[in-house]
Amino acid sequence: MKHCLSLSGLLLAILMMFHVHAGQIANLYQADVEVKANVDWQQEALAQILTRVSGKADVIQKNGIKTELSKASSYVKQFENVRLDNKNRMRVLLDANKVNQLLQKNDIAVWGALRPDTLVWLVNQENGSREFVRQTDNSLNVAMAQAFKDAALPLLIPLYDMDDVMHLTETDVWAAFWQPVMAASARYQADAIIVGSVEQELVDDNVHYKLIWQRQEDGRTLRDEVTASDEQTLMTLFASTVASQLSNIYATVLSSAGASRFVVKVDALEGLSDIVHVQRLLQQVVGVNQVTVKNFISGHAYYEIDALISADALLNALGFNRQLQVVDNQEVISLNSASIPALATYRFMRN
Repeated sequence: MKHCLSLSGLLLAILMMFHVHAGQIANLYQADVEVKANVDWQQEALAQILTRVSGKADVIQKNGIKTELSKASSYVKQFENVRLDNKNRMRVLLDANKVNQLLQKNDIAVWGALRPDTLVWLVNQENGSREFVRQTDNSLNVAMAQAFKDAALPLLIPLYDMDDVMHLTETDVWAAFWQPVMAASARYQADAIIVGSVEQELVDDNVHYKLIWQRQEDGRTLRDEVTASDEQTLMTLFASTVASQLSNIYATVLSSAGASRFVVKVDALEGLSDIVHVQRLLQQVVGVNQVTVKNFISGHAYYEIDALISADALLNALGFNRQLQVVDNQEVISLNSASIPALATYRFMRN
């Protein structure tokens, strides 16, 4: 019997293949800044990365950060001139440890590369009618994708295929009817779901864009809005606000009191390559200093983790790793205790 995969099914399969890695932000500490006269590109790069890593657009206004911008050159590890969009730009790699230490010194939370996948349902409202912003090359979607990339937020844009529109209408999104929204969103496995509507309005005889959006958090519905004179600025403000809100949940203040030590157990490991791969996954978490394999028996490995973050923060960060599926949460006990149970048990999921 021959089986056929529908176009929408194929698109979703491709999306899900990408989604496995969507929460991992690449090049978190790399900045791209435009080269302009009388502008210090090193300070621009440091400001860009501090904003991205903290999730806070106003971070550079804090006294301890503002004074450090004059020393931006000491944070630069590598740089190169590049030509993008017919503009001369500088691609700058900063020292991640120094950036984290600066934020830690000023009691500002650090947001690592594992971040929540954010699904955005968007409708455009004009002259009393509403339409999904469907096409990926739509100027609103293009501007939103760029803004979320700049803010280091993993963005999921719905397919708006037959499966989606059977569950969801434009009015459902505009009015934030969460039951159909959640039903339509289930296939995307997003960590955060946003419904938003864009409309144009006249401000002093000039056309402005307004974006109103809602999302749910701990059983509450949060509503916010931004207004701008152009689509790119609108989406930049949108992404910046969302990043600030989500960083309040997921970013962690690094401890200055010294490292804590925890053990996690990982099952379903088939050999040395799996053991090393998981060790690297654990070492990617911001605030983790060292990961040591303590024991390996019959497919189960115990990893000892020295970290400058709390157990809750560690578990929260690992919750975004699609290759580590939690199977058993236990009471949080550090290695300094008399007994040494695992903080949590995970099952390794291969791609």
